[in-house]
Formats: sequence, C-alpha cells, structure tokens
Amino acid sequence: MAGFRAALRKLPPRTTIQILRKVFSLPAPAARLILNDVTRPRKSHRKWIRRESWNGAWSGCWIGENVRHLDDHSMQARVEKADIVFFNVHGGGFRIGTCTMFMDTYVKWITLLKEKYNVNAVIMSVDYRLAPEYKYPSPVEDVVGAYEYLVKTMGIDPAKIIATGDSAGAALVLEMLFLTHDPSMFEILTDEPVDDQEPHDAPLLSELPRPAGTVLISPLVTDETTSRSWATNIQYDYISQYTAKVIKRDYFEPLEPDQPPDTNQVLGIAKLQTGFQAFLSPHVLFFIGNREVLRDDALELAYKTQQDGVHCQIVVEDCVHDWFCVREVVRDEAILDRADTTFAEFCHGAVIAPQQLWETAVVSQERVPTGLGAVAELDETQEDEDDTDQEFFEAQTKQRSCMFNVVQD
Repeated sequence: MAGFRAALRKLPPRTTIQILRKVFSLPAPAARLILNDVTRPRKSHRKWIRRESWNGAWSGCWIGENVRHLDDHSMQARVEKADIVFFNVHGGGFRIGTCTMFMDTYVKWITLLKEKYNVNAVIMSVDYRLAPEYKYPSPVEDVVGAYEYLVKTMGIDPAKIIATGDSAGAALVLEMLFLTHDPSMFEILTDEPVDDQEPHDAPLLSELPRPAGTVLISPLVTDETTSRSWATNIQYDYISQYTAKVIKRDYFEPLEPDQPPDTNQVLGIAKLQTGFQAFLSPHVLFFIGNREVLRDDALELAYKTQQDGVHCQIVVEDCVHDWFCVREVVRDEAILDRADTTFAEFCHGAVIAPQQLWETAVVSQERVPTGLGAVAELDETQEDEDDTDQEFFEAQTKQRSCMFNVVQD
C-alpha cells in the first residue's frame, strides 16, 4: 500500500477527485480501509503526534512539535503555555476519517503561525464514533465531551481556543456550539449513567464558553440537496447525490411514520435566520469551494452570520469540496498559499490581537500617576472631545464587527 499512497499523492487533481468520488460511495468499512491507509501519517509526522486513548471524556490525539513522548503532566503544561489551542474535528461524512487524516495541513497551520507571528500552537484533534455503527447523536456527544474536557477539566482559557472543522466535522462543531450555548433546550446525554442512576438522571450537557474563533471548512449545514450548486457542480465535485443518500441513511435512524420529514436535519441550523451571535464565536472564517455541491448552502449560512453581526470572513476559491484540507484536489499552489496566509491572519486576529490590546491597556493604566495631586480637572472642551472619541471608537468597533471579506478568483 505504501507505493499506492505515494502514487496517489502525485496524481492530477482531476484523477484524485474521480477516485474520491468512488471511495466515498463505498460502504463504510471498505471506504475506511482505503482512506485510512492513504491518509495514514508518514514517518516524518510521528514526532508531531501524541495519541490519546479513550479516558472517559475523549479520544484522539494532540498535534504539536515534538509532542510524541510527552507524559500527561508535560502535555498539560504544553497546552497551557500554547498561545493558540485548536479544537479540531475531522470530516468524512460521519462515516469515515481519523484525527490524523490531514497531517500535512495540520503541521502547516502550526509552522506558519510560528514563522509569521512567533505564535506557539497545538491541536487537540478529536476522534468520534462513526456511522453506521453509531448514529446521531453519538458523534455530537463525543465532540461535546471533548470540548468540555478541554475547557473544564484541563482549564484552558476559551479566549485562546479556535474550533476548526471540515465538512461533517464542521457540522459537528456547529452542533456543539449550538447545543452548549443553551443546554436547557436539549436533552442529549454526554455521560453514561453511573452506579444506580437511571438514564434520565444522568448528567445533562452543560453550558460551555465559546471559543475565540471558529473555522468552518466546506461545512455540511443541511441534509437537503436541492440548492442550485447541487445541480451545477455535481459534474466537478466528488460528493454525489448517491453519497448524500448513503450519509443520510448511515447517520440517522429511519424516520417513524408519524415523524415530519425534516426531523433529521442537522439541528435546523441552515433554517435559522438570526440569533447566530448567541452561539457562534465572535470571529468566524469560512473556506468554501466554488465548484462544490455544498457551496450555496454554506454561503447562505455565511451571509446570514455576517448580517447578524458576527465578525465573518469568507474565502471562496475555484475548487471542489474540502479543498483547504484535501490539498491533493487543488491545481494551483498559489490558492493554498493565499488560504494559509488568510488562516494565519485570522487566528492572530481572533486570539493574539485582542490579548495584545488588553495588555497594552493594562500597561497604560499602570503608568497613570496616582494620588490627588496627579488628578487634573477636565474642562468642558476636554469632556466633549472625550465623548466624541468614545463615539468614534464605538462606531469603529461596530463597523469592524460586521467585516465581510470574500476572496474569489
């Protein structure tokens, strides 16, 4: 298989897309057998990966420079000292994929932030139970449990966390954010019953703070396949109508006769018109392919979040589904270079820039002389000027919070 993996990475993007189209339509066991081998980390990746077996809260791996042999205490310290912690959820149609399936991309994120901004980053990459063996909401429970472990058990400040997800992984990130912003609306269990507890007495999911930023890569936001891009891009993309049917069949339980047809929609997020500020991160970045079938649904969600006042950036390139992670489908390396730069700038703006601004404000306050003798009275002109400055600052803040950036060839 090693020779096959090496050859696959050298294939033209069009051929790779054709192969992926076939693989994604296979039954889950066969698709996993192929993709798990093709995406298996190479020898050069091993020092970047610290595996985490199921500990009652999450499983997956930590990704960072030379983390492979760190013990638990050292890993905790490494995460605490990191400037940015990525909470990453892989894609694969809820049926396939692993926490290490895009190692070249993950390593690029970390090295670029270090080179460009001298920022130290680590990735918590989550594994979750896959369909059809485990149907909805099992993967959601796993993702919620992992995020809860990161912010509560490990005590990591959400102000330095960026959630990332591609395709179905982006859907799980959106569900995690939506579910945990107001847990009283839902009844999904995040823990198995213990001792003599009845299932209905088991702990419900708890409200969790939002991460500083969220990156949604070709997000799957609805199970409907009726948007215009499904008709126009089916000839280009490796996601087909048949694949969509297989995903829906494997991930959701069959509908009961008395259930409405929209019961299995991904929490109806695509149907929301407002309220995005309540559960999304204050900074959101979308990567979308102009030639992917999910384009229109993803763009519609992105536009609505922007209109709702979320600081939202949208990057659209003339590529197919999940191009920012599945880099073998991209013909022009310049596209990936632009996207990587945008990604690094977004992460710095969401986490580092606010921290630097706060630190500057603290230093400025510390330098203000204290004591009655140092307090000067303001005349009316100065007060008016201060009011004007405050109005200007509030106007600028409002303008920047509605920033909207589309990059498209």
